[in-house]
Amino acid sequence: MKRILFFLLMPILFQPIDAFAQDGSNEVLYSNLALQFSSQNFNGDAGTGYFPSVAAPNGYGSFADNPASVALIKDGYFNFSLFNNQVEYENSYLGNTIVSDDNSTKLGNLGFVYKIPTEQGSFVLGGGYNQLKNEERIYRVGGRNNQSTITDQFKEPTSDYYDIAFNAYAIDWGDVDSTYLESIFRIGFQNFPGISQNAEVTSSTNIGEYSFFFGTEFQENLFLGISAGLTSGSYKYRRNFLEEDDENDYNGTFIPSDVNDVGTDISSILTHDEIDASILGFSLRGGIIYEVSPKFNVGVSYLIPSTLVIRESYYSSILTELDDDSTPFESDFASDQDYEYRIKKPGQLSAGFALKDVAGFSLSISGEYINHSNLSLDLVTGNNLGFDAEVDLIDQQSDLDAFMGENYNQVVNLKSSLGYQINNQFNMKAGYAFLPAKSKVFESDRNIISGGFSANISKNIVLDINGQYSFWEDRSELYNYYDDSEDVVRSEVVDQQVSTFKILAGIKFLF
Repeated sequence: MKRILFFLLMPILFQPIDAFAQDGSNEVLYSNLALQFSSQNFNGDAGTGYFPSVAAPNGYGSFADNPASVALIKDGYFNFSLFNNQVEYENSYLGNTIVSDDNSTKLGNLGFVYKIPTEQGSFVLGGGYNQLKNEERIYRVGGRNNQSTITDQFKEPTSDYYDIAFNAYAIDWGDVDSTYLESIFRIGFQNFPGISQNAEVTSSTNIGEYSFFFGTEFQENLFLGISAGLTSGSYKYRRNFLEEDDENDYNGTFIPSDVNDVGTDISSILTHDEIDASILGFSLRGGIIYEVSPKFNVGVSYLIPSTLVIRESYYSSILTELDDDSTPFESDFASDQDYEYRIKKPGQLSAGFALKDVAGFSLSISGEYINHSNLSLDLVTGNNLGFDAEVDLIDQQSDLDAFMGENYNQVVNLKSSLGYQINNQFNMKAGYAFLPAKSKVFESDRNIISGGFSANISKNIVLDINGQYSFWEDRSELYNYYDDSEDVVRSEVVDQQVSTFKILAGIKFLF
């Protein structure tokens, strides 16, 4: 219960909801996690990618745009895709810029599509696994901070770190009468002399769907489809935050030492945090496609609102090194059991059209409407809590719902693709997607440029290659602290330039 009462909700505890404001994305706030886990805007199928499939199929993953599109698939096949994700963050903090990057290869999808023989029309079904969310975040920062220290966050009695910070000498009594607690780096100074900071923060979110879907020509030129899926995924967060007295500003002798009688002072303080979460939910989609003419389709689909169940564990520790190399102070806390909460995600309405085989060219355009302000949280269900804890969490839940309703946007994601059939064995495609900012809290629009090809390498084998480049600006909160002098919560933030490059490779075995 500690994490939810302070670690994530610190700004709420110090100010009313109308003043609850962030200066960037806070990776571990429940409101941010709700937005992150519910926004599944990736397709692990190499044939589909960001190419819109609301009105025409592009591959196995087309069901995620509109399950009715599978009714237009001509041949049954087994499908397998992998993707490689390269991400680069250019992080600016305290006047310094550090570039961080990461590279990983993962399963994109594995499934089948089967076209059932019919006397007229079509009936196609399929199933398997398809990844719908892949986001890797990493940033490293460093510099000298003359305004704050992360230990400023620890001294409030409601802080998760309160007990372990005191045990590890990250905070201590600020006067001889022990009337108040203060950061160890502020004791004995009228003005804060500053501290050297270095941090590494990483997180990864991966969500996929085990699905079953079918599409049929319900009436001539009218295609219907339904998909049902089990959503499953994971989230991992790590933060290492090191503060060092590299200029020996803190040279007091009031900390007990085990190597001399005089005492010693602080050399460095390392704060380490871990969050691991599992994600489970259910999805249901329905859609229609109408073939206006042999070369022109229109389509509509709807992903119904659903609930994600999150089970989370956390761990934090503080290690304080001393100048005289005596035994360091260390203290930690961890969740006694997994904490469970629920995210109620909004529906998604998609509409689009497709032009087919016009002098060898094809064009698809779609729009996806999502009202992220309808996100809500259930922090109580699934946990064995006492009455007082439930009342407190319900209040916090109400505040977070109000914050999301006020600060999260209604968006229309736009996707387009242009393809050219060179011959019966080779097809090329290029695409562009525009994803507006989901939050009024600092977040910029995202642009995604994609391109790829599909090639028949034998009679029954098709190779799909898809490349995706995206770029945007971001701002992340490194930590929050309460400024006693100004009676306000402040944030230390990292400005970021982000770019990602994904390569998806898939193979189809026709049957």
